[in-house]
Amino acid sequence: MTDHLRALRGRLSQRGACLLILAAVDVIYAYGLAYAPSETRATPTYSFLAALLPLPVWASIWAAVGGICLVQAWTRRDRVAYAAATALKVGWALLHLGAWAFGVLPRGYVSAAIWLLGAGFVMIVATVPKGGRSDW
Repeated sequence: MTDHLRALRGRLSQRGACLLILAAVDVIYAYGLAYAPSETRATPTYSFLAALLPLPVWASIWAAVGGICLVQAWTRRDRVAYAAATALKVGWALLHLGAWAFGVLPRGYVSAAIWLLGAGFVMIVATVPKGGRSDW
């Protein structure tokens, strides 16, 4: 490993590593939204999402949050990344929950639960100080 890579790795905290994972999730999800095959776009979930905003717009939102997480993984101040990651996942969950409540997505509660649990995980990690442990 080169000295530059070692120095970069040395700057990565556990919080930063978590942000790299979140960045990967968000970018992969963005790719899935942007390049969904036609049979996937015909599903109730994708049809619902496309009725609200074009899928490339949704993909751009997810990719933007992934980019924020990627950049802030290497910085001392990462609150914006954690706030954006949490907000996106909570918003996505509420969107699916509302669609389920109004009968648009019969199993929307499943997606809502998964994304809310993911947001809860992000919020817990966000409370851990860099280089330390949380006292909860």
